[in-house]
Amino acid sequence: MHPCAAASPPHPSRPRGAEVAAAFDRTLRALERDSGHGSLVAWSVATLVLAAWTAWFCLGEVTLFAVSRTARIEVRQAAHPLSAPVAGRVVASALEIGRPVRAGETVVEFDTAAERLRLREEEARLDAFQPRLGSVRQEILLREQTDAKEQRTALAARLVARHRVEEADAAVEFARENERGLREESVAGSVPKIDAQRAAADLRRLAATRDALAAEVRRIEADAQARAGTQRAEIEALRRQAVVLEGELATTRATVARLRNEIDRQKVVAPVDGRIGDIAGVRIGTYVTAGQSIGSVVPGGGVLLVAEFDPAAVIGRIRIGQASRLRLDGFPWAQYGMVDATVRRIAGEVRGTHLRVEFDLGSDPSPHVALRHGQPGSVEVALERVTPAQLVLRTAGQWLSGAGRPAHADATSRQ
Repeated sequence: MHPCAAASPPHPSRPRGAEVAAAFDRTLRALERDSGHGSLVAWSVATLVLAAWTAWFCLGEVTLFAVSRTARIEVRQAAHPLSAPVAGRVVASALEIGRPVRAGETVVEFDTAAERLRLREEEARLDAFQPRLGSVRQEILLREQTDAKEQRTALAARLVARHRVEEADAAVEFARENERGLREESVAGSVPKIDAQRAAADLRRLAATRDALAAEVRRIEADAQARAGTQRAEIEALRRQAVVLEGELATTRATVARLRNEIDRQKVVAPVDGRIGDIAGVRIGTYVTAGQSIGSVVPGGGVLLVAEFDPAAVIGRIRIGQASRLRLDGFPWAQYGMVDATVRRIAGEVRGTHLRVEFDLGSDPSPHVALRHGQPGSVEVALERVTPAQLVLRTAGQWLSGAGRPAHADATSRQ
């Protein structure tokens, strides 16, 4: 009702029917004065808004983002854990968080006093083996040379003795012919019998001399064989002694190498160039067990972003080269901004319930924020641009197909 048509209080001098008629008359006049312009404007505005919304719903585009479950900045080379190779007591430690180290640099040493004492003993034995083995080898060489000389001497003596035997054989043969001739002439009476007897005595003497010389030849040969056998036996004994010494020498060398290896294992060295990224509270005097973690080395070089996504939301939709944005936990993006990233590598297999995706990072979002290994956050990957109508129909179709949970449940959409 128009404000002008408001009822006035009843006048005491007018009848009630006249008052009602007067009020109705004023209402009619107010309705005649009121036009339909306002309603038309309101309906026109509503129609335009609905048309604009319908056009946006059918023709407009929004960007569909996939949000990672977890994300973490890591160095391009994996951090290398440091663990105790053997059990022992720490005697030296250079573990300091952030300290730069070079590959092969010792960062922790364990107590090796007992191993070093054993090593000195074995090295002393090793030093003693060398001259002993050299002396035995030299003696073998001298014995072999002496044996060769004695063999040549015995050969010469045998030749001389044989020549004497041959000379004695000749003398015996001559004496035998002479004795036979004198004996025959003595029987004939042409020579005295005493001459024949003297010739027989000379024959026996020469034969005995020849037999003695032959025995001397056999003695010389026997002595030469005996000395040669003795020399060979002594040389073989020396060779066996050399073999034993060589075996002990090899065993000692192996023991020295083993002790040195054990001493080398009693320390932890940096596997790569980098910085100490973590320590486990290992101090001098601490006893650690074999395999116990004592820290890690973070290699130098650039960093990359590693994120894990719901496989159903991104498989087949995320591609190498897609633009992404990283929000760092602890650094509000409204104040520090977000880090631009690009999809670098996508895992070929799903690990558990997650798909691993790696990203190349842009520059730091703020001078006050530096990208470091281990920083957590979340990453958004721009998957595609779709119309709101397509997004609603896709979601409805997935729900109606019985999926229960849409494939883009972890995704957000922005214009």
